[in-house]
Amino acid sequence: MLRKVAVGLAGVLVVVACGSEPASEFGSSSGSSGANGDAGPVGSFGSDDAGPAPPAVECKKMDIVFVIDNSQSMKEEQENLAKNFPDFIKVINDYKTEAGDSLDYRVAVTTTDDVTDKGKFRKGRGQGADQTCNPGPNNKPWLERTEDDISAYFSCRAQVGTLGSNVERPLESAKLAVTARIEDGSNALGGTTSFIREDALLAFVILTDEDEGSANGGEVTPAPIKDAALYATDFDAVKIFRGRWAAAVIAGDRGCQSDLGQAADAVRLKQFITTTGKNGVFHSICDGDLTQGLQAALKTFTDACKEFPGVK
Repeated sequence: MLRKVAVGLAGVLVVVACGSEPASEFGSSSGSSGANGDAGPVGSFGSDDAGPAPPAVECKKMDIVFVIDNSQSMKEEQENLAKNFPDFIKVINDYKTEAGDSLDYRVAVTTTDDVTDKGKFRKGRGQGADQTCNPGPNNKPWLERTEDDISAYFSCRAQVGTLGSNVERPLESAKLAVTARIEDGSNALGGTTSFIREDALLAFVILTDEDEGSANGGEVTPAPIKDAALYATDFDAVKIFRGRWAAAVIAGDRGCQSDLGQAADAVRLKQFITTTGKNGVFHSICDGDLTQGLQAALKTFTDACKEFPGVK
């Protein structure tokens, strides 16, 4: 959580600044890359010794987790995410594989609060959402392509409120979302059908105005759970091979400032993206518009999908 720095400043541009770019420009992307089957039952696909990756095939499925900062500075940013998400969905709906197939995708929402939410997917509207908005089927912990109005449902769920912990831990929350909350059935349909599909690219989009484990302008109180780079190993264990998951972080770069406020330098989150390698991308929240960060995320995800290690 970053405190507002002046009257009229609405926190940090972690999600959006002044408005969205035209949808026709949404398909291009920018950002800094890292340095280097059907749903099954609840359980882990992980392995500590997977051996060499199998030959690459273009994946036709994505399981996308949005980890959204729900600290007190985030109300305006969540509203802007909701506003811009339809462009994201339009691009992913229009995407075709080389074989001409449409992408089978799932989208889930959790928060940076690893104390209260603990990675659990949000099924309803947040306390900060328009109480007339429709979050979609209340028995489903995620949304998918076949929903009749996925953009509206997601926009409602993405307004997760601002009562979360002011110590943001998006990586810890992401890990819990795809490990402990899968194992205990929280992030499973009917408690049995896992969100994670073995033959789908698992993709994370992290939106925050703080670094991992930071609060109050970047102070580390308390410290992160562990070294940020180690989370890449956790996600490797879930998907067996690094080529089967990807991550995009939209956060502060070198303690930047926009028209809406300040963003702490996300040193640990950038370290995580560097460790992730070519399937990771970092985008500054102070560059002007969430559209640009989502462009970079989609470009990274679709590129990763084209080189997805095949599933036997």
